Amino acid sequence: MNKFEIRRLNLIRLKDERCDRKVVNLARVLNKDQGYVSRLLYEEGKKHKKNIADKLVSDIESAFNLPRGWLDGLTSDNNQLTKQNINKNNNGNDGVKIDVLDISASCGNGVVTEREFASVLRSIEFTHEFALKMFGRRSTELIKVITAKGDSMIPTIKSGANVFVDTKINYFDGDGVYVFIFDNEIYIKRLQITGTEIIVISDNSIYEKWRLDKECMNNFYIQGKVIIGQNIEYIYLD
Repeated sequence: MNKFEIRRLNLIRLKDERCDRKVVNLARVLNKDQGYVSRLLYEEGKKHKKNIADKLVSDIESAFNLPRGWLDGLTSDNNQLTKQNINKNNNGNDGVKIDVLDISASCGNGVVTEREFASVLRSIEFTHEFALKMFGRRSTELIKVITAKGDSMIPTIKSGANVFVDTKINYFDGDGVYVFIFDNEIYIKRLQITGTEIIVISDNSIYEKWRLDKECMNNFYIQGKVIIGQNIEYIYLD
């Protein structure tokens, strides 16, 4: 059995044991197109089959927090999947900590900011079980929380909402809601690509779409993709 077949069979194990036997869940964990991931699982000889190259091996093992060499069957625990360590930086605590950044991103006209996210102000901690429900098998190391400001993404994201952002995705990864910087202002908006332009869309219908063409790209930086919006409402009883 060659190395590509070993990798394919172990990827099938990950799909079955970590992703409820669903290719769509496996693709979500790997941040890959579902059709591409399906071709990785094709048997040898099937048309359009893709082999799992060395670079992808590293990406898969990182996505599932597996030791190097696991996909090639080279580790001692390969016969039994180890319990996933969702966050390597939780200092041995039972919970999963997500950093909350001291920054607001605009669902309106933009908030002036520096190029990078601000330093960590505090964190939110979840049990492993609840983190799995929220984030699936996605690694939480690069998930950060920022605060939404403004009403242009209502009803999806309200002003004051906690927005969970996968900062690993700092590129356009298909239609979705992104945190991005344009002209030193930071936004939360829905992005689509059409031709050579990026269309910036607000979920609140009173706001018009706007477009970014190639000439604007030098001032445009994607900081992450929004995976969850947690709207918060406070009830004051005193």
